[in-house]
Amino acid sequence: MPVLVSPGVYVLERDISLYAPELAMSIFGLVTTASKGPVNELTLVTDVGTLEAIFGPPNLIHQGIYAAMKYLSTGRRLWVVRVTNYDVTAGDITIRNGAEAVDTLVVRPTSSGSWFNDVSILTRASAVAGRYNLSVLLDGLVIEKFENLLLGTAHTADPNYITTRINGVSPTVTVEILDATQTTLEVDTFVFAGGEDGAPVDDADIIGSIGDPPTIPSTGLCLFENPETLDLNLLAVPGVTSTNVINKIISVCETRGDCLAILAVPFGKTVQGAVNWHNGTGGGVDDPAAALNTSYAALYYPWLQIYDSLKDQLLWVSPEGHVASVIAHTDYVADPWHAPAGLERGLLRDVRDIEHSATQGERDYMYGPGHNVNPAINFAGQGFVIWGQKTLQRASTALDRVNVRRMLLYMRKVIATAARTLLFRPNDARTWRNFIRLVTPVCNDIQSRRGIYAFRVICDETTNTDVRIDRNEMHGRILIQPTKTAEIISIEFTLLPTGASFDEV
Repeated sequence: MPVLVSPGVYVLERDISLYAPELAMSIFGLVTTASKGPVNELTLVTDVGTLEAIFGPPNLIHQGIYAAMKYLSTGRRLWVVRVTNYDVTAGDITIRNGAEAVDTLVVRPTSSGSWFNDVSILTRASAVAGRYNLSVLLDGLVIEKFENLLLGTAHTADPNYITTRINGVSPTVTVEILDATQTTLEVDTFVFAGGEDGAPVDDADIIGSIGDPPTIPSTGLCLFENPETLDLNLLAVPGVTSTNVINKIISVCETRGDCLAILAVPFGKTVQGAVNWHNGTGGGVDDPAAALNTSYAALYYPWLQIYDSLKDQLLWVSPEGHVASVIAHTDYVADPWHAPAGLERGLLRDVRDIEHSATQGERDYMYGPGHNVNPAINFAGQGFVIWGQKTLQRASTALDRVNVRRMLLYMRKVIATAARTLLFRPNDARTWRNFIRLVTPVCNDIQSRRGIYAFRVICDETTNTDVRIDRNEMHGRILIQPTKTAEIISIEFTLLPTGASFDEV
């Protein structure tokens, strides 16, 4: 309150309209190899066209691209990290002036990868004298065209100067002038060669390192570790099932505390093999040596067959992308605390077949006590569907289900985000009441949307003792009863004799 001395009208503003924000809950992050694109950088992708433009078309070597494409059919926020084992860029193309064979221009790919081996550069004289057209071709088809380009020192300030027109504009190539005095270009077709994907990759490439920012950046999965710099809800490395990578994915999700790992059983496993694998008794060199046990991850079986229209063939892909798509669809039509499974929300679209459709007995085995494998099955006349929603937590608590885990992830993120506004306020009863007023509407909203049965918010002298206050700590407690899903429906038929009263039964 300012000190008021002289007469006058003083207008003040006081904003007490604090509320908890609504946050997105199906933001997907994945690590993958690709045929092009930036390496070890977080790249936001919101549609399939952008995905292919940056990272190239899908390929069986690059399972993550198929997963990304499937997720983007329903989800809209995807973070991609491309990793490589070695970084090989297609060789530069040097173009001469034509008449005197003087090296005039260098054309370079914008990234490494084999995609550029199908790219060529076409130079032609323009209809305007002294100017040139430069086209970028993919498999012989023009994907970029720059017309009426100028060269020579007299034109460096002209908007049509070749470096001005191409560099920073073309997503595919950059150009460098070797001899600024030259004003002509050799007219021909030039082909890039020598680019490599850097795949397959080692576990170390996928896991990456934390680095030493800002001089040494993080790489691989380590790029996803900081929840303060990146909003994320789902994480996967599609098609990779080695113990080291799985442990790192789980570690990232547990450390962040706001993210669910989507894992898949390796290709070719039987039902028993899948159960043994996730229980640490698979026996393979890269298999888990102990049971996978965490509420921050869910495991799915089996692999799915899809049709690739670009290659006109059927392919087997790991299910992580389809699971992420189902989760995004669930968030869109319902809420994060609704199970991403079943005939209503768990349908797997664009799937031609699955490795194995587990029988009822096999599902009892996969989903029974101590086993946490979520199967996809084929219901005749209804399609392929995810038929389970267990996390990998082995203890029998509410957090052994995906819907409860995702509900709690949502609550933690929303309330923690809102509660930051209370930091550095006086640690007294007024701030405690502000905390309760901030949290209660969030819980009421989730309760009205069938996420919890009941709740209570406590922030008073019982949670904030003198010792805690002296340590500059404010403690709130939120008691919740999470909504459970109906995974087993029992129907009883009772036969009565003729004339019996139904009320008596």
